[in-house]
Amino acid sequence: MNNELFEKATRLNETLFEQFSKAAEMQMNAFRRYADVTMEQAQKVSEVRDLEGLKALTGDQAETLKSLSEQFSNDWKAWQDYFNETREQVQKVFEKAPEPDEAPAKTTPKTAK
Repeated sequence: MNNELFEKATRLNETLFEQFSKAAEMQMNAFRRYADVTMEQAQKVSEVRDLEGLKALTGDQAETLKSLSEQFSNDWKAWQDYFNETREQVQKVFEKAPEPDEAPAKTTPKTAK
């Protein structure tokens, strides 16, 4: 029993480490994407010099907002998939596999004739 508990704890730690690594990578990728968009938009704003430039910027920002909305949806779906995968992995850790030395349930011994 003690050995089984230790094995489950080890599998849980391995699973959590793997899943947290995936989460950290997803967060860093999202941060980079959104930081890049922010910097790009800040640069475009700084380049506006006249009314025509402002009109072009607002048109460009509408497209940027549309693509950001799509990216938010994709990120949300990726996080939902991640949470589902994590839940499944943790459940697998706690599923008890049948021990090889356990006898099958409800067997009847043969009687001697």
